Amino acid sequence: MKPYTVSDSILFVNHHRYRRSGHLGHALVEYAPGRLLAFYSDCAGSRHNGHNGFGWMNYKRSLDGGGTWGEPETLEYSKELFLDGEVSVSCEKAVCTNRGTIVLSCLINEYAPAWEPWRAPTYLRSFDGGFSWTPPRVLSEQPGRVYDMRYRDGVIYALHFANDGRKSFCGNAPEHQYKLLVSADDGETFTERSTLPFDTMGRGYGSLCFRPDGTLLAYIYNSRDEYTMDVCVSHDLGMTWNAPVPSYVGKRIRNPQTAYYGGRYFLHGRSGCVDRTKPMNFVLYTSDDGILWDNGVFIRETPAGAHGGAAYYSNNLIVHTPDGRERLLIQASDAYEAARTDIRHWWVDA
Repeated sequence: MKPYTVSDSILFVNHHRYRRSGHLGHALVEYAPGRLLAFYSDCAGSRHNGHNGFGWMNYKRSLDGGGTWGEPETLEYSKELFLDGEVSVSCEKAVCTNRGTIVLSCLINEYAPAWEPWRAPTYLRSFDGGFSWTPPRVLSEQPGRVYDMRYRDGVIYALHFANDGRKSFCGNAPEHQYKLLVSADDGETFTERSTLPFDTMGRGYGSLCFRPDGTLLAYIYNSRDEYTMDVCVSHDLGMTWNAPVPSYVGKRIRNPQTAYYGGRYFLHGRSGCVDRTKPMNFVLYTSDDGILWDNGVFIRETPAGAHGGAAYYSNNLIVHTPDGRERLLIQASDAYEAARTDIRHWWVDA
């Protein structure tokens, strides 16, 4: 594989200054070359030791490919719902279409005690680079969580886990299924394309990744075996799927996030959580095919006094810099004390 480098971590949001926290909600989008929005949650530091969705969404803007960032902007939709006292919002994924329309997915949390149970997911659109947003629309009538969104050749692909989380965020009933939803009209409407053939018992989270030839990969987390993700492959843009295959990772994985960049596949997330005797750090893997992964490296180790098992929710984005390069931006929550987190960035350069 071609060589690559990973930067040291960069403090992006200093929550520890005010003893705040932020876990879910790392939507990233490039709405024009070098023009970026990076979302993050601004939540209570006292509730559940900081591991909660009791707050709202902010975002910062960069006009120079992530070199510098502006002041925080509040996503008013999320703050209004929070102040109403019934639910909170986590924005985990966003895409931008060829027409410049940003589509932002919204997880609706009842936050008892942290996020779950969930209501039907919604989404917002912006036609002006995130300076204004449309009223919300329901993305799926089935309660649950949109774990990933991708955009390719005029179509938005959304991976929705139809599980309201009342018992667990992992599947625990036959009706808990992963659905592929698509939109070919800039998010005006979404339709269900397929149900993925995963055994969902004890499974949760999820990620989508396109190979250069258009093959679509779907990954999910297995709480019963954190060394092995389940992967489904589609050769017809999600119309049909091959049977799931195992994908082994030597340092474990939880909440897997994937990307194809610089001629290789990247995978990152928390290095497990179920077995508390093993490290719970932020791990990065690479692969030639998106199935067989290298040994992985820890790009962030949990500091003393912090709870790594409650951190490292993450996302990534391919960014175009002013000098014409492509870089991979990784964003993650990083525990600074107990389960209270800051937000950090890493840059991967091929």
